[in-house]
Amino acid sequence: MQYRSGAELFVRDLALALHQRGHSIVVYAPIMGDLADELRSRCIACIAELSCMSEPPDIIIGNMRDDTVACMAHFLSTPAIFICHDRTALHGKPPRLTRIRQHVAVDENCAERLYLENGIPRSSLEIISNGVDLERFRPRPPLPAKPLRAAIFSNYSTESEETAAIRSACAALGISLEVIGKGVGRQEASPEKVLAQFDLVFAKARCAMEAMAVGCAVILLNEGTGLAGMVTPGNVKEWHRWNFGRRLMQQRIHRDAIEQEIQRYCAPDAQAVSAYVREHVSLAATADAVERLAQRIVHAEATRRPVSPQEELREFAQHVADNLMPFGVAQVAVQTGILLERVESLKARHSPTSPIADPPAPAPHPHLDPQALELAATKALAADLEGQIGALRASWSWRLTAPLRWLGAHRST
Repeated sequence: MQYRSGAELFVRDLALALHQRGHSIVVYAPIMGDLADELRSRCIACIAELSCMSEPPDIIIGNMRDDTVACMAHFLSTPAIFICHDRTALHGKPPRLTRIRQHVAVDENCAERLYLENGIPRSSLEIISNGVDLERFRPRPPLPAKPLRAAIFSNYSTESEETAAIRSACAALGISLEVIGKGVGRQEASPEKVLAQFDLVFAKARCAMEAMAVGCAVILLNEGTGLAGMVTPGNVKEWHRWNFGRRLMQQRIHRDAIEQEIQRYCAPDAQAVSAYVREHVSLAATADAVERLAQRIVHAEATRRPVSPQEELREFAQHVADNLMPFGVAQVAVQTGILLERVESLKARHSPTSPIADPPAPAPHPHLDPQALELAATKALAADLEGQIGALRASWSWRLTAPLRWLGAHRST
């Protein structure tokens, strides 16, 4: 709960919505930030240590793979829901534990991850999309006939070539552009206060939905991912199925494409899109769906077969084993060995018994001395490889396998 990105804000908003409905909510995260301070100020418990909670919850609503499993290991009789927020990140890979009574995806893209990559039947999945707090994101005054001010609203945006292309396209059409987000050191804690200042917003997913709810015209894109295009009354329903997210962004971001999408700007269309979002993409609808699901699971738990301790231990052990490969334990060991071999080869090429020596004194024309140039390049490459090895050895995976390496080294003794 340190950064204001999608999953964290989902937890913040859902916790507040369920709290307002009279539920007792505890938010657990190993790392806390100002989001936790915000929740605590509203009398919602936030803990970084599970041992701080003396009574088990009725249900666990998990949003991150390993933190969900940690909660389930601590509260051994509590059923859980797991919500997949991401198609590719490790935290979105579903834990395979029997006490997870329902898997949820925030859109069709995440649903595909669950049933195409992780063996969870499509018929057993529920999709509960992100929702916008309509009390916070109020409608702006009517849009002008021509956009004058635009913003890139994304934590992923930087002053990259793609941003330069967007800026150039906007300038060519007489539109000023600002960039709002963590990547440019301008993370906005209260976007509802600034979005109404812009006629046109470049964003994706949650940020796009918030801008649409306010009434801005929105072009879906994301730096490093691609461009989808202008959200219109004709595509808003279908794009909602995909959470206005990365699956839709199939075009390259370049100036001509951005200019073409900007020229599709239409104030009445943006108003119709905003009306759809305010009717179908509300935080209240999201909270309704989660609340109904949680209550159904809690009520059904009394009739379910208890999971045996032996079965739970096997599942937890399998979870740990599954985590070793995604965290790169085997790959880290192999990669480290490859890099070490390359460093030793470079050293041996110049001195079989000592590290690479410093280059000799400069020749009268050092830029023409191939031997000196080769030696300098070799030394730089070796230093870079040794830096990579140091980073690998400092990684979580390397530390995790330290006992195994020690055991292997001392096995013969």
